[in-house]
Amino acid sequence: MKLLRLSAAAMAALIAGCAASPELISCLQPNRRVAVEVSGFKVKPAKKPGGKVGKDNVLLKAMAQGDLAFDPNSAVLKSGGMAEMDKMIKTINQGTRRDKRPINVGAIVISGYSDRLEVEDGHKDLDVKRAEAVKTYLVKKGLKEDQMFWEGRDASNPVPVTQYCD
Repeated sequence: MKLLRLSAAAMAALIAGCAASPELISCLQPNRRVAVEVSGFKVKPAKKPGGKVGKDNVLLKAMAQGDLAFDPNSAVLKSGGMAEMDKMIKTINQGTRRDKRPINVGAIVISGYSDRLEVEDGHKDLDVKRAEAVKTYLVKKGLKEDQMFWEGRDASNPVPVTQYCD
């Protein structure tokens, strides 16, 4: 029990030190992200010949986040963010390892976020620009723009830090 408390205190000190250090602040800003939710359905084959064909509803989520997806104060989607979007597009088109059925897309909701520090630096529309950058990439990859809705959410809904810098 004593070891657990000591570990927790050490972790808190580490986090406080990292958060106070300007050169490491970018690693603790996971709100530099764009979240994408795809809703749709997969066609469920009939159990008997001539039987009724059904639908399985699907909700697919993907996220382009942090230094891999966006540079600070930038809305240019980087290769790491493109790779995450490509995984989602592959799942839409080819299904998963267990379920090879493609997804019939109904709607795509794209939410752009920016760091608290970026908003304070005067980049108030950066969240919308990031969402639009992802929308543009998805359209270029063949998804329909008329099924997409995008929004900017500033630094609201912060994500807890789960990865730390090396």
